[in-house]
Amino acid sequence: MERIFNDALRKYCSNDYYPWHMPGHKRQVELDSHVMGAGFDVTEVAGLDNLLEPEGVLAKSMQQLSAIYGSRKSYYLINGSTGGILAAISAVCRRGDTIIMGRNCHISVYHAVALLELRPIYIYPNIIKEYGICNSVLPEQLEALLKEYPECKAVILTSPTYEGILSDIQNLSRLTHQAGAFLIVDEAHGAHLEFGTNAPKPALRCGADLVVESLHKTLPCYTQCGILHIGRLPDWADKAAFTKRVEYFLRVYQSSSPSYLLVANMEDGIAAMEQWRSSRIPEYYNRLRRYREKWKGLKTLRLLTKETVQTYGGYAYDEGKLLFGMQAAGIRGSFFMEQMQQTYGMVLEMASLTSALAMTSIADTEEAFARFDQALTDMDRILCERNTAGKEEKETETTNDFEKIWQPNSQILCPGQALNQTGTVQPLEEAVERTVCDFITPYPPGIPILVPGEQIRKTHITYIRACLENGLSVHGIQGKDSIVVR
Repeated sequence: MERIFNDALRKYCSNDYYPWHMPGHKRQVELDSHVMGAGFDVTEVAGLDNLLEPEGVLAKSMQQLSAIYGSRKSYYLINGSTGGILAAISAVCRRGDTIIMGRNCHISVYHAVALLELRPIYIYPNIIKEYGICNSVLPEQLEALLKEYPECKAVILTSPTYEGILSDIQNLSRLTHQAGAFLIVDEAHGAHLEFGTNAPKPALRCGADLVVESLHKTLPCYTQCGILHIGRLPDWADKAAFTKRVEYFLRVYQSSSPSYLLVANMEDGIAAMEQWRSSRIPEYYNRLRRYREKWKGLKTLRLLTKETVQTYGGYAYDEGKLLFGMQAAGIRGSFFMEQMQQTYGMVLEMASLTSALAMTSIADTEEAFARFDQALTDMDRILCERNTAGKEEKETETTNDFEKIWQPNSQILCPGQALNQTGTVQPLEEAVERTVCDFITPYPPGIPILVPGEQIRKTHITYIRACLENGLSVHGIQGKDSIVVR
């Protein structure tokens, strides 16, 4: 990939132009010690095109994106996957439509559902009990719902999930198209799949119609960098009208003052991944496989593998995610995460009650893996000794917290209706059997365990209590332990 936009940006900034325009740092390089990157932070000026109406260097750069990823058209996103998700769902659905979605979708999907007052029909993936996570969405699950709800306009699924679980997008796409609906895939955690050695195929290559990727999650890109791809689309689709709606809603949900630093960084990051296809990327996968094989021997920290995923009926797994189950250790994931940071300086991506997640990328060096390996080895030894000595204070039922709440729930109101209700704030224990009026979302990973309009069960309260008592963040809780209900 050529650095078309980067070259134009550097050329522009090398001129003796003085900016009597935004942004307020006025590109003064001497401010870099206080405002990093100010020298190249330019907005829509002559020669640098307009991100929301690209005709020049940005249009050419995005044409290269399409060629690399095999899309009909690809777009830079400067406010992460969230803007892309909102635009994709808005482009496909009209107000009040029915949408089939994985119940494990990110909160941004639910926000789109609420904004458009859509009727959501949920697919509940099976769970991998030891880790407390969702497995793949199965084609037979989707096929049954498409037959039951023929009015469905779109299907949206997450693949890979936060923990690296992928679904069979090729078959799911075929089923969706046969039903006359569009398939949207939240591939926020899969931007690297296009470049991977022996990695699962990305959703775009498997027939998805709209795919959203967060470049900053697994590529060498800044936070907020993302891409929205339009796929090849089914034969029955009006491709021109479809593209026009996508572009309109991108203008709706993205800032009208886009950061060109982010755009330049995305072009750089993808160009680098292209250059590393035969060098750094294979080295990364070889290193990852070597260490994963070693970590299978840990006694108390159970590393999730593709074999386990498939044993539970899953389709595929991205082994760049390192998910450790805590069942044999007898501790909460939050405790493990805390110890790894405080004792070894290893800051993990997230922890749940039952597991802890470390994310890898091509930027991780041999030295980084070796340091992580030493920390894991030490922690495993300490936990073994602790258990052998009988001093462990095992948490109650560390493997089934998530299983108890991962059940179809009574939907009293659609999310959009419930959010518009005037609710009252109640202590958690007094909210049982009431209708929740807000999203209750452990974060990360940002998957709601309660959606506005759903009925609160005692198992939900128990799970929320366990999360709060173990230091996990739960969005939607009022004060220390209250919830908005109707």
